[in-house]
Amino acid sequence: MANRCRWAKLPETEAVRRITGGMTRQPSPANEVITAVQKAYRSTWQPPQSGKSFRPHPVSMAEIKFDPSKLKAMAEKIRAPKNWRHFFWERSPKLPDAMNAYSFISNLYEPGEQVLVFDVFETKNPVAVVRVTEPMDCRVPPMIEAGGRYGNGIWFLSNPTDGQWHPNPRQNNEVSCRSEESVTSFRYAVLESDQAPADVWIAFVAQLPARVSAIYTSGGRSIHTLLRVDAATKAEWDGSIAPLKRPLKKLGGDSGALSAVRLSRLPGCWRPEKQNFQKLLYLNPNPSLSPLIELPALRSRAEALHRWRRVCPRWNQSMEAHR
Repeated sequence: MANRCRWAKLPETEAVRRITGGMTRQPSPANEVITAVQKAYRSTWQPPQSGKSFRPHPVSMAEIKFDPSKLKAMAEKIRAPKNWRHFFWERSPKLPDAMNAYSFISNLYEPGEQVLVFDVFETKNPVAVVRVTEPMDCRVPPMIEAGGRYGNGIWFLSNPTDGQWHPNPRQNNEVSCRSEESVTSFRYAVLESDQAPADVWIAFVAQLPARVSAIYTSGGRSIHTLLRVDAATKAEWDGSIAPLKRPLKKLGGDSGALSAVRLSRLPGCWRPEKQNFQKLLYLNPNPSLSPLIELPALRSRAEALHRWRRVCPRWNQSMEAHR
């Protein structure tokens, strides 16, 4: 590909951008692509006459379509467990069913940081500003727990902010508290799919060599994954995430969700319009790069269920009704 970029008379920087953007893994070593491009641009290689012609312009993001067969092939590389919810529960460092919306936030953000909570996706006005303290009062206001003022459910801004309103130069300097000027740490990225079947999508997510901090449902058909990035700046965040957008979109991912200033569903809240909870499935404040499918079980759900049934027989009837 580097040779074809040279043959098409593209600048070396453009060749690096295109090749990195088309990769389905991180370059290893970090300068892998740059080294390959430098080598190719000093060679005299020419494409064979019968070979495929080089497309001078990349396919636009709008042209990239979800390919269900590719996602299915990825998902089938592993043997899926009988129940993904139980699988994640057994491997989650923090018990999902012991968390509400605010304790979820307190585990992912540092003392002094502020997290914006919204009950309207398009608005710039948060319904709550959650300031993380040590210790933290994790009592959730009933209105938020019940799904907001309008029945649409609850969102949170995935990266912490300073809680202040700043001019947004990308929107005619209109002031906002949910633009990149307000963000104090470019720590997370949100990965989600509104197209892929949930079981196939989660089988793909479980294989990612990524730092997964949380997995939770939207209260609808999609599942959100919070990936830890820990970028020092917005530019560094973009450099880490931009190469993933094209391959992820082909696999059913929402490329629009991969932005540094992104709202995501807040687990632990009711979503009235869907008559369902935004459920937390997995929570790890300090994740590693190990794929989730390779993580060892930390506890046995079967043993926990047996213990809970023994302690409270009536609880068994309640659980059976919600399985």
